Amino acid sequence: MTKATPSGIRRPPIARWFLIESVILVVVSLAFLLRSQVAGYSALLGGLIFLLPHGYFALKAFRYSGARSAKKIMSSFYQGEAGKLILCAILFTMVFKWIQPLDIAALFLTFAIMLVTNWLTPLLAGSNTQQS
Repeated sequence: MTKATPSGIRRPPIARWFLIESVILVVVSLAFLLRSQVAGYSALLGGLIFLLPHGYFALKAFRYSGARSAKKIMSSFYQGEAGKLILCAILFTMVFKWIQPLDIAALFLTFAIMLVTNWLTPLLAGSNTQQS
């Protein structure tokens, strides 16, 4: 049986994860920029539509820690997730309404790439978020 360390569960290195995701967004946007200028800024917008709401979620979700804050942690996770979904919908609406011309394929493909990148970032960062 593994023994827990006195510090318990560490907070994830959110700033490092956002840096990695931002670098990947820039690389993907530059790759689309080789295709066309419209594809380049559409890709950048797709990535930002992912990153900005995700940043909001991270700020809300990881404000509290410790067993005594369990109710606050759950509440902030739910608020963060709801806010993330609402921000995502608002940003997509704003882009579709105000940005013309728009490469919809580049926008959605970059959003999907950023989603997959978010799942893989802890592996890319090589960090262990839980001590055991």
